Amino acid sequence: MVGASTDSKEKNAKFAQTIGADYPLLSDEDATAVRSLGIDSGSGRAKRTTFLIDSFGVIRKVWEDVKIDGHDAAVLKTVRSLGL
Repeated sequence: MVGASTDSKEKNAKFAQTIGADYPLLSDEDATAVRSLGIDSGSGRAKRTTFLIDSFGVIRKVWEDVKIDGHDAAVLKTVRSLGL
């Protein structure tokens, strides 16, 4: 798992420490990835989006406008249902 946002590296590092993230948080300050993935909210900020990518690099599912509560369970259910 990897996280990414348009926040600075410093802000991402602080956030990762706050939530105890055990995965990398990448910074896309110029929103290059956000625009190329089509998840720009129109303000240069990313909409909260999850991409489930298999070991071959194929996007298997996309969740858009994600709400945090319960999202982890939904992703795990999908991972299991796809046998990933």
